[in-house]
Amino acid sequence: MADGKIVIETGLDTKGIENGLGKISSLASKGLATATKTITATSAALSGMGGYAVKVGSSFEAAMSQVAATMGMSAEEIHNGSAEFSKLQEAAKNAGATTKFSATQAAEALNYMALAGYDTNKSVQTLPTVLNLAAAGDMDLATASDMVTDSMSALGDKAGTVESFVDKMAKTSQKSNTSVQQLGEALLTVGGTAKSLAGGVTEANTVLGIFADNGVKGAKLLVA
Repeated sequence: MADGKIVIETGLDTKGIENGLGKISSLASKGLATATKTITATSAALSGMGGYAVKVGSSFEAAMSQVAATMGMSAEEIHNGSAEFSKLQEAAKNAGATTKFSATQAAEALNYMALAGYDTNKSVQTLPTVLNLAAAGDMDLATASDMVTDSMSALGDKAGTVESFVDKMAKTSQKSNTSVQQLGEALLTVGGTAKSLAGGVTEANTVLGIFADNGVKGAKLLVA
């Protein structure tokens, strides 16, 4: 200040600023790398889900094609989606959307009905009853469908309607020491004999329930 001038120090220590900027840059790079990994992992997961969806869709289409083939439908009817084929598809899809079973499982159940000679209308009408039986008996749909159609075939006219037949089976399994599946196996075993019973399915279920309470269940009736 001897010469009357004021000197202001403008020189700043930029080292700290440079270090700070370096850390910010490093954090940004790490964050970008992490984000990239997350995006990649998410994309892979979504891709996997897409592949699963395609696989499920393919399985359903294959199962429905089998149903159509068993019922004697032509390739053209399947490809163009005839009224009969569409009705079967909708029934299977509805089962998949409203029950614990998948549409593919429902289609497999429809195929067992087709093997038993059921037409489209009878198969569609029977499917809900088979769904209820499978759920009550903790069985897969294919097994339940096969059991119902085979048992009713063995009993002939004595079987009555599918609904009443399944209802009687369910009630018998609740009152006796047997499962729905074991009862179905027993009915298949004595189906021919049960035809001669005056009481039909009701009497057959009562007798089989008594056998079950005495330890003779399912296919064991073959040696009883």
